[in-house]
Amino acid sequence: MRLTRVRRVLQFAQSLWLRVYIELNTALRTRASNEFERNLYKLMNNAVFSKTMENVRDHVDVRLVTRWDGRYGAEALIAKPNFHSRSVLPENLVAIELRRLEVTFNKPIYVGMSILEISKTRLYEFHYDYMVPLYRDRCRIAYTDTDSLIYSLECEDAYERMKRDVHRFDTSDYAENNAHGMPRVNKKVPGLMKDENNGAIMTEFVGLRAKMYTYKVLGRDDTKRIKGVKRNVVAKRITFENYVECLRNARELKTRQLCIRSTLHEVNTVSEQKLALSPHDDKRYVTSNGKETLPWGHYKIPL
Repeated sequence: MRLTRVRRVLQFAQSLWLRVYIELNTALRTRASNEFERNLYKLMNNAVFSKTMENVRDHVDVRLVTRWDGRYGAEALIAKPNFHSRSVLPENLVAIELRRLEVTFNKPIYVGMSILEISKTRLYEFHYDYMVPLYRDRCRIAYTDTDSLIYSLECEDAYERMKRDVHRFDTSDYAENNAHGMPRVNKKVPGLMKDENNGAIMTEFVGLRAKMYTYKVLGRDDTKRIKGVKRNVVAKRITFENYVECLRNARELKTRQLCIRSTLHEVNTVSEQKLALSPHDDKRYVTSNGKETLPWGHYKIPL
């Protein structure tokens, strides 16, 4: 590739305007003495990401009116060209939704984009610059998320290597006198990888699709994750064997759950049927053996 001409240059200024806030919450989370405070300060940082990626096109203009006629009555609002819908609440109150005539793009979406890209870059750096040269073909990724990796490792003692390269890891949650002799360092240092099991051995893992996986850890209850299904339903009705059957036999599993919903400010308990487990991964290409996946666009995917 040869650069022949530069037609336009994008110039912008950068500053660490969010750094003080993020570091403050990180420090407070480090000093937190209970689970509630740790989750609170974690949310205070994570919520910023969600707000910066907010889609202002989805904002609506809702008017509450109590009379039919008049300049600001229901009749005049319904006659507007940007009228969308109406909902009758009590007998004398109507909510009228209007389409927005103007949209102001005032969210710094570059913040959310940068967070995702930096997270992806850190994961790629950890995997390709550290894990792959260290373990070669004895290291395989079983599952990945925005900021996490689940590995299948074939080695004598991964914890010995962690101790040698402890500067790459946050090991602060290990037990004080843990079996691996792991030093407890780098508490809540941003950008470092962390062993979520804190030295406990993961023996089995089943990943069906994004946000739908389970694994076994020695001496602990099975960990099960299904996005969109209530935790008590997952804990009581879904078993590790259900995941295995779904993977091996390509069989979906549905379950029922109770939800509290408000429709026009009337609160009801609703019983709904949810798709709990599914072998169909819509974000990756599932190979012919049904157990491995490839990213869309991979050269091994048949045309």
